[in-house]
This record gives sequence, C-alpha cells and structure tokens, in this order.
Amino acid sequence: MKLDKRLNLVIPIDSDSGRIYAHSVPISREVFEANIFIISKTLSVLYEDGLTAFAGPRVAATMMKNIAIDRGIWEGPHGVENTLMNEIRRLTNVVIPGERGWTTIPFDDAVRSGAIDADAASEVEGQVVFFTCICWMHKPKEANPLLQGVHEIWESQSTSLNSTEWANSLPTSMPEESSGVMATASSIPS
Repeated sequence: MKLDKRLNLVIPIDSDSGRIYAHSVPISREVFEANIFIISKTLSVLYEDGLTAFAGPRVAATMMKNIAIDRGIWEGPHGVENTLMNEIRRLTNVVIPGERGWTTIPFDDAVRSGAIDADAASEVEGQVVFFTCICWMHKPKEANPLLQGVHEIWESQSTSLNSTEWANSLPTSMPEESSGVMATASSIPS
C-alpha cells in the first residue's frame, strides 16, 4: 500500500474490554505550516537519538512536549498543547464495541469515559505524532519503508477509509441473546 499524508492511521489498543482501535485523520497543510518548527524539530531529535520505528512512536508526543517546553512554546493560547496537540486529538476517534456493533467516539471522550486509560492515550498520541512527523517531513518514497516497518512492529495500519467506514469494515461482534432455554442436566453419573 502506498502511504501518504492523505491516509488515515489506525492503531490497535488492548483494553480491559478487549481490542479497540484509534483512528486518526492527518492534520491539514495549514496546521502543518503553523507548526512546522515543532514537527521538524521533533523528528530531528528522534532521529539524532536513534529513535525510529522501534521506539519513536512510543515517545514522539513526549519528545515534542519536552522540546516545546524547553522553547517556551508548549502552553498558552498559541502553544503547541492548545494548537497542534488539540488538533491531533480532535482528528482522532476511538472505535469500541457496543451493544449494536462498533461505535465511534471522539478521542477526548474515550479518555474521559475510561474507554482508554492514560497509558493507552499516551501511546496513541505518540504514534499519531510520529506518523504526522514522518508523513509531513518526508517524501512518500522515503516515508513508505519506515512506516511499513512501524505498521509491522506496532500493528497499526494506514487506510483511506474514514472512522465510520473503517468501523463498518470490522467484523460484527455482538453478545449473543439468550433463547431462554435451559440446558438439560446430564443423566450420566459423574
């Protein structure tokens, strides 16, 4: 599959209720251009420290935060937390099983409701930041081999489907309804 900035990222999450998924839409060119320094600097530091496909996705969001704090651009109305990270969270949904099949909820709602815990939320943010940095800073022919390796290691995937379409492509997993019939006890002595 050819990877590019128009493809969405799907990240599996192992939760207490089973496997769920985060689906993230890429940031726009305008958001990229408004945050070009922090995106390029984050990728540069990750590469300098040898943090690529194995560790890069786990630490990318934290690395971005640390760089932004050091530069004094993390907080405030125009800070990275309130602009880029909020946009990444806004563009991310969580796909969870429900009573009528798969349900899609906004990332922040999934965190608030406990559908995903703080560790899983941090991992999702890290993977999305890493994906964002790679896709916006590299040409597709450069990014493809790295992202294919990331997908293999982290079990993530790229898709052209939006979150609803992607959720609809999943196998239906709903609880079976009871017929009300009780099982007959065995007449064979144990």
